[in-house]
Amino acid sequence: MSVPPRGDTLHKIFCFLALPCCLVFAGCADRSSSPAPAASPVATVNSEKAASASPVGSHLSVPRLEPNPVVWLADRRDAETMPPAREEAQGWLSLADQLKASKKFADAEKAYQQAMTADPTWAYPAYQLACNYELWGQHDRAVTTYAHAMDLGFDDFPTALVDDELGQIRDGADFPKTLAAIRQRYLESSASRAGQPIAIRPSGEQPASGWPMMMMLHGYGDTNLNYLDFAQDWADLGFVAVAVPGSVPARSGHYQWAMESTEPTDQDLQAIMKSPLFDGLVNRDQVFLLGFSQGALHAMLLAAEQPDRYAGVVSLSPGGSLAGRLAPPPLNTTQRPGRCYFIHGEEEPHAPYVRIWSQACQDSGWKFASATHPGGHHFPEDWDAMQPKIAAFLKESLP
Repeated sequence: MSVPPRGDTLHKIFCFLALPCCLVFAGCADRSSSPAPAASPVATVNSEKAASASPVGSHLSVPRLEPNPVVWLADRRDAETMPPAREEAQGWLSLADQLKASKKFADAEKAYQQAMTADPTWAYPAYQLACNYELWGQHDRAVTTYAHAMDLGFDDFPTALVDDELGQIRDGADFPKTLAAIRQRYLESSASRAGQPIAIRPSGEQPASGWPMMMMLHGYGDTNLNYLDFAQDWADLGFVAVAVPGSVPARSGHYQWAMESTEPTDQDLQAIMKSPLFDGLVNRDQVFLLGFSQGALHAMLLAAEQPDRYAGVVSLSPGGSLAGRLAPPPLNTTQRPGRCYFIHGEEEPHAPYVRIWSQACQDSGWKFASATHPGGHHFPEDWDAMQPKIAAFLKESLP
């Protein structure tokens, strides 16, 4: 396949895109704190916190946790009720994270302190405040606040392992010890954190060959619960839709995808596809992936490398630690041709990727389409109107 030459300008753009790019609070894309439409999970900020992992954690790894089986929406387990103090703290934390991302460090400090006052037992606001101080150039205050987060039991190891916002704290003599302690806490607590894949079945008459499936992969640090409205939309479009939680539990109720490999993601998706829940209902030759940000990156790579498993992909603003694998496109031409629909904001530098993926798909007999929207790293404002068009693109020529 032919791709455009990698000149200096394109190379710089590719290097920029290879950095993760989808964090609001420790990677949590929270649509409630964005001006985007209510149905759109949004990450509006600069970069994932995994952009530059320190070698200090190189001997440690994020453990692989056993995922929960997929369930129908009506059968999902009841979510734990959030105590009022934690709910208030969560609101302040969301605001503080956005302020930090906008480099309004003084305002972010006040909001983090409000979160800590609302729920003095929660370690996460203190951890984020320590990051805020490091970004602000106030290292001594960062060290004190980080120690306070440790005293409160901070246990989000996947974030701390690769968090470049910890700045000089990562270079401290005590950091390897505290990182190991965070990992141990993570091991002790994370078995109960594994997410629940949730499926929605279409209404109407089932096709003779079974329904196609759409599996939805959220962004870094988000939750699949934010995608249930989208899952219903895709069920209405004739897909068995599954909102999939990331394979790496992080902050309570929020998830990431593996930083170093798409294999854990593939394992989770295959477990969902093979679930007896879908026997006689789903056409397993018509499984599609839809992802945003880090989820889009994993979806795009898996669909490109294993088109016999995944018939196509809808990729919205792909980004993450594996983004360097997007160029050149890793299309597996030994298997059936796939389909790719690439969407990004006009303020994001994705145009080179769109161009080379379009050419690679054309050379390989794959179907390719793309669209842009005003703004940056978020879902399109007209997403509701776009979904039927995308569904038609994916279903075109299906048996």
